[in-house]
Amino acid sequence: MLDENAFGLLISYHSLEEDEYAGERADFIQRYVGFAALLRARLTEQPPGMPARAVDLGHALYVELLDDAEHGDLVSWLRGLRSALGEQGYRTAAILSFGAAWIDAAEPRPDSVDCGALKLTRASLPSEPLRRALLAEAATHGDDEEGIAGWGPGLYLDVDAVEALGRKPKNEPTILCSGGARFYRAGS
Repeated sequence: MLDENAFGLLISYHSLEEDEYAGERADFIQRYVGFAALLRARLTEQPPGMPARAVDLGHALYVELLDDAEHGDLVSWLRGLRSALGEQGYRTAAILSFGAAWIDAAEPRPDSVDCGALKLTRASLPSEPLRRALLAEAATHGDDEEGIAGWGPGLYLDVDAVEALGRKPKNEPTILCSGGARFYRAGS
């Protein structure tokens, strides 16, 4: 196994539960299937870079590519995907993260492990970009019962990812923190 720097791109269906409870079961299923189909189409037609791996998390899609992988403008890719989803009425949160990710050069794909009556699917070896993306995605949701406001739908850039891309913010944006990771809000 190797420890490499990697970018993580996560796009989540931010209003999933709201849409689920707002109408009929069949309407929600059709809406969710549409969301998943749009994500798969974007990955097929315009992947963010290669080689990459993608993991469907149900409520979100996560794509990880090594720092030295061939890729385009990752921020623009996330913006474009959010825009396409927004045109269909989906409220999303997108996160670009960065950090150390362990890879298995011999078997880079997820695998299943027999655990008796259970099947364990390993989606990832230890991945700082995945952990940081999940921390940010969780922070986008508030807690109405506790009166805690979340960050809301938007595009969030890990401060370390911005630095790794060689970019600098145009101004001094507010830094949002979650679990020790720091993010800029780059769009609503």
